[in-house]
Amino acid sequence: MRRLLTTLAVALVLAWPLPASAHGDHDARPLLKGADLGPYSVSLWQVYPDAGSAMLPLVVVMFDEGVMETDATIGVEVNGEEARIAPSMTTEGAWETTSGLDTDDSVVVTITESGKSWSTPTVVIPPPLTSMLPMRALIAISVFLAAAVAWWIGGRAAQAWRRPITYRDMGLES
Repeated sequence: MRRLLTTLAVALVLAWPLPASAHGDHDARPLLKGADLGPYSVSLWQVYPDAGSAMLPLVVVMFDEGVMETDATIGVEVNGEEARIAPSMTTEGAWETTSGLDTDDSVVVTITESGKSWSTPTVVIPPPLTSMLPMRALIAISVFLAAAVAWWIGGRAAQAWRRPITYRDMGLES
């Protein structure tokens, strides 16, 4: 049993993807490039987060030429509902959604400035280029393995506590 658990642990460590140090082509892809929204040119990028804070990709709204004017506001709708956005941590002057988006979610970006409003066409989030790990299944398996290991350790500890200690166990022969 111990050999099986050790082999499984080593296989998981070797197969587990390591986080990348910065966004780039390995974790981002364009969804919409060069969309003209009034005086702005906007691109939408699908970015897979480097940290484990989100399991689904974020959408980053980048301004192709500089940054947005101070009196302009930006809004992102996901499936017809306003999404929370925040300044991007990785790209200056860009905005990103604060929660991940799933495949087939529809996204519309709107910029409002001086009473005028411009919107992108609806962009549908495509499936990932590579198959994503089945996170729910991995979490369930991890919980099961942790419970099984805890049960096994508890059983071994219970056996050790039930067995009486003899002088021979302590190295004191009489």
